[in-house]
Amino acid sequence: MTVNPFRTSEVQAAFGGRYVIGPELRVGGQGVVYRAARVLDASGAACSNDVALKLHVDSGQDERVEREINAIRNLRHPTLATLLEDGTISVGSKQTRYIAWEFIAGEPLDVRLQSGPLTEVQTLQVAQDVTLAIVALWSKHIVHRDIAPKNIMVRPNGRAVLIDLGGARHLDSTTITAPGATFGTPGYFSPEQCRAEHALTSASDIFALGVVMLECLLGRHPTNFNQHQLAASPLSVRPMIPHASPALCDAIEGMLQLRAPFRPRLAQLQAIFHELLKAR
Repeated sequence: MTVNPFRTSEVQAAFGGRYVIGPELRVGGQGVVYRAARVLDASGAACSNDVALKLHVDSGQDERVEREINAIRNLRHPTLATLLEDGTISVGSKQTRYIAWEFIAGEPLDVRLQSGPLTEVQTLQVAQDVTLAIVALWSKHIVHRDIAPKNIMVRPNGRAVLIDLGGARHLDSTTITAPGATFGTPGYFSPEQCRAEHALTSASDIFALGVVMLECLLGRHPTNFNQHQLAASPLSVRPMIPHASPALCDAIEGMLQLRAPFRPRLAQLQAIFHELLKAR
């Protein structure tokens, strides 16, 4: 279990009263996320925003933080979290980068799945929204690289929002990941990401979304997070989810093709999900 290195009182003091710090939402190796109320913006003007306030623990990740900020700064889409503010504060004696995102009411998909699988319609709605987020990112030649249930927020109405661009990489940017290493969550890597290839495309995010969809329908990870099994041979989807429609099984099998060029393109996925939802 990761321990929060920050004291709530010190965090609140570091912002000089601009934020009212609430409960922890998530604590991980990269940082701590709080729910907070932003009462003054960076210029000191009054505002009223509920935010997900992320404080980064490792200063060695500053370049990755900057990429996360730059990736999303000029990108606005209903299926992507909105960046409200970023900067550096001094918490105790430590300089810490922070990012304030809009607070998304709902729960992370990984938490939602602890209650059991989603229905086909619920799965399709999540998939459609995440596909729209991938489209928005890919329009800027950005690959998310970490599409997993923990990074998908599900609103009370079932609509999904893709969060955490800490691993996002612009196709034209140089890599900051060590040679032979890859960024993301094991169990969701595409085969090419598993091989630590740097020239990833949206097809890699499509593969990860296919794994997430299968997990939604099963209520558990399809290979128990066995990355080798995912990358070594295509999964036979229909026997795993016999209750799902053949068209949905075919779509997921296509997304999980080992070779990126054989996966459906984003426009094809949008059309498939639209038709399947319309038929329900």
